[in-house]
Amino acid sequence: MKKILASILLASVCILSFAQNNEGKMDDKGRIALTPVILENSYIPAAAANAVLNKLTQVVTKNGLAGDSFDPRFIITANMVKLSHETTATAPPMQALVLTPTLYIGDAATGTLYASVALDPIKGAGTNETKAYMQAVKMMKADTPAVKQFIETGKKRIVEWYNTQIDFLISEANALAGQDKYDEAIALLFTVPTVCKDAFDKAMRAAEQIFQQKIDIEGAYLLNMATHVWNANQSWSGANEAAGYLSQIHPLSSAVQGGMALSETIKARVKELDNREWNFAMKQFDASVSLESQRIAAMGEIGKAMANRPVNYYNMNSFGWW
Repeated sequence: MKKILASILLASVCILSFAQNNEGKMDDKGRIALTPVILENSYIPAAAANAVLNKLTQVVTKNGLAGDSFDPRFIITANMVKLSHETTATAPPMQALVLTPTLYIGDAATGTLYASVALDPIKGAGTNETKAYMQAVKMMKADTPAVKQFIETGKKRIVEWYNTQIDFLISEANALAGQDKYDEAIALLFTVPTVCKDAFDKAMRAAEQIFQQKIDIEGAYLLNMATHVWNANQSWSGANEAAGYLSQIHPLSSAVQGGMALSETIKARVKELDNREWNFAMKQFDASVSLESQRIAAMGEIGKAMANRPVNYYNMNSFGWW
């Protein structure tokens, strides 16, 4: 399992994606992402795992576009079968290998295989078996018609998954929100790529509702805390302590109006008590940018933050793909 997690973390900086031909163009921002990973039960030696992982990264790069993934559930992986291993009659002796690589695309969360392709045998030689293995890996070709068809097949299956599972994803997100796990709920909905247009639109509508619920509840709590602090200590220091809570209220929260009213009350009272100007202004939304755009941007930041957490898909060691 440590090998799996290390592979995911190493690949997280190069999570790659590609567009769905029928439902989006190549410049779509939310493409379907594949995470290169080496599975623990593969026949690939640990010393050569990084070399194979880099080759998988090249495969996806050459067949699509680089991008971010909110969820590494869809993976591309490889396995290699050793066809022959010989020691050459040279000085010095060399280890010569012939390997048959096979690539796989699938769902790491369920262990479902979506596509596979067997590549032409590759050869490598070196002073030891590891070097021979790594030399052979360099011979893998990422831009053959067979690989491109493999990518297309996997991509189509992933798009189909989102289109058929969107209602379940929304139900799961609503359940998370019901447990006050708003960030997790929003991050889950942001895993739906924009190229799955209908599913994405449904996900964003659900995410907006959950986001509004989140900032309304948080705003009400912050307003209540600010009011409590001010009522307990109507002074310059009490005003500044209340401001610490008011400043955290999201500008799109329903608590903003109450926060503005409280800040005006505090300002007038401070002026009355100390003859000092208390300059505080609630956060305001940018009038030059639509509210919807600001909501999506804020939700996107939540999704990115959640995506930075390590994800462990326990099925990875028992897929049975080979």
